[in-house]
Amino acid sequence: MTASSLRTVLVIGALLTAAVRADAHMEMMCDVNHTGRIASADAHRVLQFVAGLRNLTPEEQMLADATGNGKVTAYDANCILQAAAGKSVPGSHCGDMVETH
Repeated sequence: MTASSLRTVLVIGALLTAAVRADAHMEMMCDVNHTGRIASADAHRVLQFVAGLRNLTPEEQMLADATGNGKVTAYDANCILQAAAGKSVPGSHCGDMVETH
């Protein structure tokens, strides 16, 4: 088997494995309230979480972490608000699709 053929088999196998994961689905980064779009309400939820006024599930915390640094901060809320206004922030992952369970 050539290296090219082996690479093709590995790619097909990876695609089939990913397709079998029925428990996973895709979510948009920064869409904290799962509406299918990024809005100021998402930034509001994040600010409430940062202030200790609201709990977020682990999945919502992952979606709220716009910078991807493992922490949810007011800066993440700012990135989300900018994304809701149609502006991009360097280093922000808002709008990226990620796999969740």
